[in-house]
Amino acid sequence: MQMLRSITLRNLATISDTSMKFEKGLNVITGETGSGKSILVDGLMLSVGARADKTLVRPGAKTASVEAVFQLPDGEETVIRREISVQGRSRVFMDDALSTLEEVRRSVQGFVALHSQRSTPILLKPARQMDILDEFAHTLSLREKYQQLFQEYKVATARCDELRKFLGESDASRELLLHEISLFDNLDPSMEDYNSLVDQRLHMRRIIEQSTLLQETQGALQGDQGVTAVLSGVLRKLQREAPEREELAELISQASISAEEASNRILSEMSDLEDAPDRITEIDSRLDEYSVLISRCGGTAQSMIHHRESLFLRLQEYTVAREELSTIQLKLPELTEKVSETARELTLKREVAGEKLSAQAVAEMKQLNMPFAQFSIRFNPPGSPVAVAGTDLDSRGAESVLFVFSANKGIPMDSLEAVASGGELSRVALSLALVVADSSSASTLVFDEIDAGTGGETAHDLAESLVRAASSRQIIVVSHLAQIASRAHRHLAVEKTYSDDMPVTTVTILDSRREQLKELARLLGGGTGAEDHAFRLLGAE
Repeated sequence: MQMLRSITLRNLATISDTSMKFEKGLNVITGETGSGKSILVDGLMLSVGARADKTLVRPGAKTASVEAVFQLPDGEETVIRREISVQGRSRVFMDDALSTLEEVRRSVQGFVALHSQRSTPILLKPARQMDILDEFAHTLSLREKYQQLFQEYKVATARCDELRKFLGESDASRELLLHEISLFDNLDPSMEDYNSLVDQRLHMRRIIEQSTLLQETQGALQGDQGVTAVLSGVLRKLQREAPEREELAELISQASISAEEASNRILSEMSDLEDAPDRITEIDSRLDEYSVLISRCGGTAQSMIHHRESLFLRLQEYTVAREELSTIQLKLPELTEKVSETARELTLKREVAGEKLSAQAVAEMKQLNMPFAQFSIRFNPPGSPVAVAGTDLDSRGAESVLFVFSANKGIPMDSLEAVASGGELSRVALSLALVVADSSSASTLVFDEIDAGTGGETAHDLAESLVRAASSRQIIVVSHLAQIASRAHRHLAVEKTYSDDMPVTTVTILDSRREQLKELARLLGGGTGAEDHAFRLLGAE
């Protein structure tokens, strides 16, 4: 069977260096109040992944460590070592290889289940009662699946509401936005186009302003007495009368060609003057459109372009929002069905398990000297409901649960908080722990002082219940009751002494009958009567 074989603690609070070995069956740890019994339990829980606290490091030490040896189902052993530095850093090793807490938890945390006196008041909380029922019903994984689906549903519906609100409030804004965009669409503005229009207008104005000068220049070049005619006549006469003047003739020819080219260019530009008024009107009309948009968009062409880009981005937000809303609305029916179906499955399994848990808990309570105990699980509507397909659900399902109880015949059942005394609450908690333990996959159950307020015949009944539970698994009990310690398959005694003004906790395995009798007598208050009682508990002669 799988079980905890041993645990070694070093520099952990009052513990300097202590080891404990455990057997299958019932292991009982006893000791004076404040001797360090609960520190041993804290150390065990550290080995299976509990949260580390630097205050656990023994004063004067740099590091505290816990090493636990677990026997696996195949008989092999695995060693978990946890180290905590005084700075609060933590390291964990599995079989001497550096590991992670998540890997350790997956490997061995299911081996160990802790039930403590500190958890008894928590039993009054509905959330804890739901946890107990789901653990007994083996629906914790189903509940986790449901919670993921429920969270997805809440996120999806909240997003739908957000998108509908956004799109509803933005209808008027969207119409105005489309109108503004239409103004831009008609013009299709760009910085290149705007700058080109400005340059063209300036060029046309210059041509108009220089038209008289160009006409005069053209007349000077091409008239009957113009430069071109004079140069042509001179060139002909020079070629006829002084043919040897070739170089001079070439220069005059080039001058004539240049004058002709200048004349042609002037003629080309002057031809543009015919279209200039219409072209300027066209350019001015387009620049006026630009001017209107520029005045609406910050006063510069650059701000106008930026505004246009922002309009398209805003329009894109509406488009994306509509597409997202459509996508969610398509997925929502399937998600709603999954949430509802999983909630129904949870409810069915809880109802079936609730009847079994109630009956078994009552049986345990009667064995713990509550012969008239009544116990039941009441299913109520969820605490913070959300309507899903006509059914009220919350993060834990379609119901909340309430443990109702009565210890006395003829007294109607009510909530534990309303009717259970401190002693009764402890026994109810213990009964539930034993019942849940029977259905738990954990092979090692740890009970830390859950017998508080218990004595007399009830203590014998409790011891019997623990022995019965230990027949199929390993039980580790921290107890003040001699009745429980006397039934241990292994009895460990914890003692706190002082060395150099520092507390030192030690653990001793009580192997001999004499050592056991001495510890049982101490638990019973000491004296001759206590020793006689201890003999009877051990069945010694």
